[in-house]
Amino acid sequence: MRRITKIAIGQRFQSIGAITGAPASTYEVQSLFRSHIDQLEYARLAAIDDPTTIKSIGLSTLLNPRQFNAVC
Repeated sequence: MRRITKIAIGQRFQSIGAITGAPASTYEVQSLFRSHIDQLEYARLAAIDDPTTIKSIGLSTLLNPRQFNAVC
């Protein structure tokens, strides 16, 4: 498996279920930004099946294979 090191707008990721370890929801990167509060990089994600479901995730979390997998 190839490790992703760069995240781009439009890229898709599947969250990994905490209990089952199986892929759960699929999200698409809508934007990338740096927080003015903690100076960390974040990605704004929208759920593929419900685009009104939006969340912001730290890039380090998004790149963690235990929490998210890139969808090709």
